Amino acid sequence: MKIAIVSIGNELLSGDTTNTNATWIGKKLTDIGCTVIQQITIPDQAIPISNSLAQQCVLSPDFVIITGGLGPTDDDITRKTLFDFVGAESIFDEEYWAILSKRFKRFGMDIPDSNRNQALIPTNGDIIPNPVGSARGSKFDYNGTFLISLPGVPAEMEAMMKESIIPMILEMGVKPKSIKIIRTAGIPESALIEQIALATQKNHGCDIGYYPSLFGVDIRISNPKPDPVRNLFNEISDLLGVSVYGEGKKSFEEAVILLAMDKQKTISTAESCTGGLIGHRLTEISGSSNVFKGGLVVYSNEAKMKLLDIPINLLETKGAVSEETAKMMAENVKEKFKSDYGISLTGIAGPTGGTEEKPVGLVYIGLAQKKGVKVKEFHFGNDRKRNKLRTSQVALNWLRLSLLND
Repeated sequence: MKIAIVSIGNELLSGDTTNTNATWIGKKLTDIGCTVIQQITIPDQAIPISNSLAQQCVLSPDFVIITGGLGPTDDDITRKTLFDFVGAESIFDEEYWAILSKRFKRFGMDIPDSNRNQALIPTNGDIIPNPVGSARGSKFDYNGTFLISLPGVPAEMEAMMKESIIPMILEMGVKPKSIKIIRTAGIPESALIEQIALATQKNHGCDIGYYPSLFGVDIRISNPKPDPVRNLFNEISDLLGVSVYGEGKKSFEEAVILLAMDKQKTISTAESCTGGLIGHRLTEISGSSNVFKGGLVVYSNEAKMKLLDIPINLLETKGAVSEETAKMMAENVKEKFKSDYGISLTGIAGPTGGTEEKPVGLVYIGLAQKKGVKVKEFHFGNDRKRNKLRTSQVALNWLRLSLLND
């Protein structure tokens, strides 16, 4: 089943709004066995919309899914343009207008006349109900290609896809693929690919996708049949070893929390440059209170002295961003919370505050446990947000690996 996706909206082209719709649709339809052959984003203008639809139909997809431009404002012209493209006249749906009017009255408002275009229906084609909003969609069979128009509001589009479009596609005989996802951390994409080459270069018949991020690399394996996917999944997982933290939708934070629970180990944190980010990530997981005893955000020297008993002479001689300070922070937070592991983070997140001796991106991470305390030095980039995320990820992965060996 071949799919083309057309996203309509000036705000998408300008970058004011991220086009999450195309990503969501592409993933959902790929997961059920469809092939997305093209994605395109165009402005709220009649000629580009008509030209794009004509170009998509030349590719002979089974479906062209169009999002955006069904609202009540002047720039929402998708409905009229699509009707014109397929040669459909519009009829005013009095019954639906009455429904919309009652909906507005429930909120104590009179319905504006601008909403009247949302009550228009085509003389040929079908209406797609909207279970969570006012902008209904439409479906046309255009020379063997189904043109599907949906609103651009993500919650509305997703509800209509789930209730109407995906079931329609499945009824047409598309077979869902067998898909498995391997989630990794602590290994760069290039090194990962080299490490699993023995498995991936075989004639396994599977499609493999690599999806790197700041947090790790996901490997997506798919095939119409489950056995080749399962076999390749197991082989790649064995080759990657401890770099694999989970599969499917399992989050990294969940993996760390579940591992700590399994090992019956507790955690505490002392964060400076990350400002509580590790504590936040861990406590996003339900049940984290079983292992996460607490954390301190000691951003200033005063906080380090008052809350963690870091001596002033250490801060004056070695500095807040130093191996010695990170070591004492990890030891002291572990002791204060009586936890099995104490994690410390101190660094220069940037973009200012760096020196020649201690540049922006310099980070020290400490990990204290029963075996003792270790400190590692890292040099990240100049972007503050990325530095904080990278620091938290490296620290949590170090904790995960330590738990595995505990």
